[in-house]
Amino acid sequence: MAQDRLIKEGAQGTSRTPAQNIVPQDAAKLPFETPSYEFYFHNKDGQKTLYIQSVTYHPGILAVPLEKLAELIAFLRTA
Repeated sequence: MAQDRLIKEGAQGTSRTPAQNIVPQDAAKLPFETPSYEFYFHNKDGQKTLYIQSVTYHPGILAVPLEKLAELIAFLRTA
């Protein structure tokens, strides 16, 4: 179970092939984006995950469990 809550990356795409889509179908697209990134939020049984999708030349998707973001924020506050 702990292995499921690690930051993980789907297989990258190329200019000719799309990236592996690891974003769950019921994830909500967040109302902000940049020219290079789209953001999605998924909450399943209280386990919240942020998905960051690169939509540029070499697309890819990164899944970040929110508890990992909390660890990062705690680290940055004490750094």
